[in-house]
Amino acid sequence: MKKILMIATGGTIACIPSDNGLIPSLSGKEIIELVPALQHICTIDIIKIMNIDSSNLSPHNWISMLDTVEKNYNDYDGFVITHGTDTMAYSASMLSCAINNLSKPIVFTGSQLPIKVEGTDACKNIQDAFLSACSDNCGVFLAFNGLIHNGDCTKKVYSQNFTGFLSINQEPAGISDNEKIIWNIVNKKPESSISFNKNVSEKVFVLKMVPSLKPEIIDILINMGYLGIIIEGYGAGGVPTEECENNFIPAIQKAIENGAVIVCATQCLYDGVHLDKYPMGIIAERYGAISCKNMTIEKTLAKLMLGLGSKMSLKELKEYIEND
Repeated sequence: MKKILMIATGGTIACIPSDNGLIPSLSGKEIIELVPALQHICTIDIIKIMNIDSSNLSPHNWISMLDTVEKNYNDYDGFVITHGTDTMAYSASMLSCAINNLSKPIVFTGSQLPIKVEGTDACKNIQDAFLSACSDNCGVFLAFNGLIHNGDCTKKVYSQNFTGFLSINQEPAGISDNEKIIWNIVNKKPESSISFNKNVSEKVFVLKMVPSLKPEIIDILINMGYLGIIIEGYGAGGVPTEECENNFIPAIQKAIENGAVIVCATQCLYDGVHLDKYPMGIIAERYGAISCKNMTIEKTLAKLMLGLGSKMSLKELKEYIEND
């Protein structure tokens, strides 16, 4: 029987009602005891590293998760991280990018309803997470509503529906079927040794383009100390050009010339960024803007934070982000 470490971080799955709404309060042990089927699946140890609503997540919490996995890596066959749904895709993306040569499964899960609420989705999600963590597949995954997603392409798309998450620009890694995980994507075990990158820069801003936005916002963000700006543009990654009174191209050029990193993303869920399609993308790329290609905002944020934290040059960052 495999040995799995559950890393509890709080979230709706651990909540109980209070006068101020749902508050994460249950311990990991209490959660596990509410899913008796787990005793037939694996041996479980539990570490609680925090008990927060995931809307309160900060980068130092990612470091705590990475530290916990690293310190216990050789003692367990896999890991389950219980987590609030609001920022779970960010955490799954960060661990996917921060851990190199991962040869075991790390599986995030949570729920839309607290585990003690009638009709909760928590018990099914937890069981699927532990089944996934007991598999021979390696990588960071997210188990939710019968689907197993690769952690680095997952996005929360429903605030209440039990579906919760979707895989963006690729099929789910697996599905849960009759208490078994059927894998669509099997990751090969790496030959190199595992490593953990904990150099996370917080000086990254995600800027959503809207028709009223003024290009001066770029200068304001640079003056505030941001080193990297992800511009969530239109369609294939477009921003306004000289045909608009709010021409962003000079601001982008100036920012890059002054050492900032500009990454072009898209507000569209699917098909990614294509800077070679329209003049605005071609011009932005000519001045040094980087394309996030098919990556989600969550993964783009993780890679830019790690790249800047590791003091990569613009050339190194471009290769790191675009050649994913």
